[in-house]
Amino acid sequence: MNFSFTKKKPQDERVTTLQNKIYRELYHVIILICAGSLVYKSIQREAYIDNTWLEMLILIGGVIYYLARASHLGIFTDEVEMHDRSSKIKLNTKYLITSLMIGGGLSLFFAVNNSLRYGETTQETIFYFFLILITSLIINVPILLGLFVVPSLIAKHNSDRMNERELIDEDDEDER
Repeated sequence: MNFSFTKKKPQDERVTTLQNKIYRELYHVIILICAGSLVYKSIQREAYIDNTWLEMLILIGGVIYYLARASHLGIFTDEVEMHDRSSKIKLNTKYLITSLMIGGGLSLFFAVNNSLRYGETTQETIFYFFLILITSLIINVPILLGLFVVPSLIAKHNSDRMNERELIDEDDEDER
């Protein structure tokens, strides 16, 4: 029974779809502006927590909100299935590869930068390079796996559970 006090007028599906497309594009623009601001502040060496907390909140908060909302509505599983059908590489595999590439890239950057900066002899530079590379890989890759893969798996699990709950509710209604 619907106890809505306002009467919803029927809307044109085409208009609603175009509005959603505009909102999606606007979201992408905001994300690009925040990421650009973070990169600019990092280059200018102004990337302190006092200067970047809003950009980080927008970037991380948007992702967390989307994952929570999509998994609660049960559409995250459908999105993953649609992606897996249309792509050669599964979404979880993409997240795994992305986290390994970013972790490896960051580790390589740190290793080259710090070994050239602090190594005085050739042997010392090579030793620092491999030491920093291995240590950074051990630290960065698990953290990035935790940031990319684990939330996706949790969201998919929650979305699957919501879909099962909806199916059970529909079966109960059909039996009545």
